[in-house]
Amino acid sequence: MRETNFFSFGIVFGFFAGLLIAIIISNDILSIIPITFVVTFFFYLLSHISVALFLRFTEFSKVHFEKDTYEKKLDYFFDQIQKREVEVDANYDFIKKIEEPVTNGGKSQ
Repeated sequence: MRETNFFSFGIVFGFFAGLLIAIIISNDILSIIPITFVVTFFFYLLSHISVALFLRFTEFSKVHFEKDTYEKKLDYFFDQIQKREVEVDANYDFIKKIEEPVTNGGKSQ
């Protein structure tokens, strides 16, 4: 999950949790708004702190692209494809000669 998605989830969850808590705790309508705001802000801060700690204590190993190794492999595969293409062309020419109609005393046209 990306950080921005986690922040959004924390804010939405905090809003609905705050709304539920405000409805349960509150006696009047006007106190629902500040309670909801405080709980939402708490979940907002909690999500930011949790992402910051996660990024701080998680080491992401850098993967380097080994260009030389991949170029050698690609050159090898390219050579193999070239060889197979020559074989396929030879087979295609042989099949083409067999399929030609034989006329004029066994000589092909």
